[in-house]
Formats: sequence, C-alpha cells, structure tokens
Amino acid sequence: MDIVCIVESAPAGIAPTAALPKSRSNASLNSASSADNSPTLCEQARELGAADNGAAALSHSREICFLDLTPGELSVSEALGGRSPATIECLRINRCRMDGKTFACLVDDLCSHDLPSLHTVDVSQNQLSGIEAGAALARLLSQARAVRFLSLGWNKLSLADLRPVIADATAAMSGAHNVECLDLRANPLTAPGNSRRSSKKLSKRLHAVEADDEWLGSLVACMPKLTHVQLAQAAIGDKPLISLLHSLTRTSSAIEYIGLEWLGLGNRLPVLRAIMANLVSPSQVLHLNLSANHLGDSGVEVIATSGAVLSSLTLACNFITERGTGMLAKWLPMSGLRTLDLSDNYFGDQGV
Repeated sequence: MDIVCIVESAPAGIAPTAALPKSRSNASLNSASSADNSPTLCEQARELGAADNGAAALSHSREICFLDLTPGELSVSEALGGRSPATIECLRINRCRMDGKTFACLVDDLCSHDLPSLHTVDVSQNQLSGIEAGAALARLLSQARAVRFLSLGWNKLSLADLRPVIADATAAMSGAHNVECLDLRANPLTAPGNSRRSSKKLSKRLHAVEADDEWLGSLVACMPKLTHVQLAQAAIGDKPLISLLHSLTRTSSAIEYIGLEWLGLGNRLPVLRAIMANLVSPSQVLHLNLSANHLGDSGVEVIATSGAVLSSLTLACNFITERGTGMLAKWLPMSGLRTLDLSDNYFGDQGV
C-alpha cells in the first residue's frame, strides 16, 4: 500500500514554523497567533449566506451572525428580521465578550422559536464559563435537535461545565445525539475558567473532574455520531485527557479525527504512551494530529513502539531529527498509515 509522506523539513538552525495551510486537520499550529486567524469546525456556516456586521442579516441568509458586538447588542429578534426561524441553519456568535449569563438569556430567546434546520452552532471566541453556560447549551441542543457542528473554542469552559449536556442527554431526542464535530480548543478544560471565583468554588469544580473521570465516557456516549474532536491548545490534565481519549477511541467507532496540537505532550510522554495504547484497532479510519507538541525523537520512539494503527498522522513542528525518522520508517509497515505529515522538522536529506 502506498503511503503519502509530507516531508517539508525546516532548514538547519531555523526553528520550525507553522506554515501549514489552515484546515480542519492542522489548525492552531501557531500558539502566538490569535483565535481570529484560526478556523473553527463551523467553517461551512460561512458559505450559507452573507451577513453584515451582525446587527441584521440579509433577508435571504440562513444564518444568524453576531461578530464583534457587545453583549448588549445581541438580539435574536433583530437578527431574524422578517425571516422564519425554521429556515435558520447556522448560529454564529464570535468575539462578542459573551459570558454564561448573557448566553443563557440569548438561548432563552432562541428557544422561544422552532429551529428544525439549525445544524451549526459556533459560539467560539467568547467568555463562556460555568454551569450556567453548560445548562444553556443543553437547552439549546434540546430545542435544536439537528445540530451537527458545535464550536466552543477559545472560551473559559471546563469539562465540569459540560455536565448539564450529559444530564440532558438522558432524553431520547437530545440534540447532542446528532453532534458530529466538537471544537473545544483553547479552553481551560481542567483549569479555573474564571479567576474571580472563590478558590473554594474552583477547588470543588476541579475536584469534581479529577475525582470522577468516568463521567467523560458519558460525554462521549451522549454524542454517538461524533467524528471530529478538536482539543488543540486546551488546558487539560493527564487523567482527564487519557480518560477522554480512551472513551473516544474505545466507545466511538465513528471517530475520524482527533486534534491534539499544542498540548505539550513532549513533556508528558506517559500520557502520550497511554493515548497511543488506545489506538490499536485496525477497524478505525483515524487521523491523529500531534503537531507542535515538542515531541522530539523521544516522543517519536513512544509512537513507533506503541503498536498503534492509524490512517493518518500529523507530526509537523515537533523537532524530529534523522534518528526519529529512522524509527518511523521501521514502524510504517505495521502502522496502517496512508498519510504521514512530517513538515517543518529538523531532519535533512538523510532523514528523508
């Protein structure tokens, strides 16, 4: 079987750059870049219709779009104009400094309408945090049961904040059941989401996550159609990350893509080893993105000796040398790989 290998190596003495094209598989390679320049899982929404700055969408658009507004300017009625809510397919609220309370009020307004066609919810690049935000999200998913693309990136959400989504999923027709793409990038998933909260409350939230990682399996189970998960740049502890990846790869046969860029796995090799140990099933068509994790040759050794079976693997920007490529070459025949991305690393012609 032929393997496509991308080997655009960084010149000697020059640090690897994040020059890969923006796509669902290699987003967020540059931690210095702002969220403004990073794609979300909801990119399809941008093709559904043009809208102005969010105050009032064009009459033919199937999108409710709020961009760069203040929380006080968010009005569903104004955004709808004369359109029927039943025609709305995409909800985008980006860079509006929206917190959990504002989101809850907006969801109350949205849930007063019938939203049978809504398939994309993009509330990335806001300030969502707390159980109030999670409860509002659960209500929205219950009302809009056709949602397939859910983008929550660049907020202040913890994993504990998503518990209401699981509780609501006990309903037979919960909207979470249809979610295919989940974006949680750059969230403090197991870290304080709001520094103004008392340390006592924060301690309880973190303890709830760390002490009972099994519930993460319920989070995955309530989204049985999940195919794409983005966790790049998220702050997530070792145990929750391992538990979440275990649930994704062992209980969800539909999973196709897992993005783990910028998680510092080069300094968390036991975690990397545990993650790779879950990827031994040849029945899955899985693309794993480990870009920009400072893996080095030591991380490559963990991967190459793990027995993992993958369809596609991205190892861009990981300081890999000729020694690492040698280990990968030995692993390739048994890896199941069809595509291997090694761009922006440190090996030269010998490594190739």
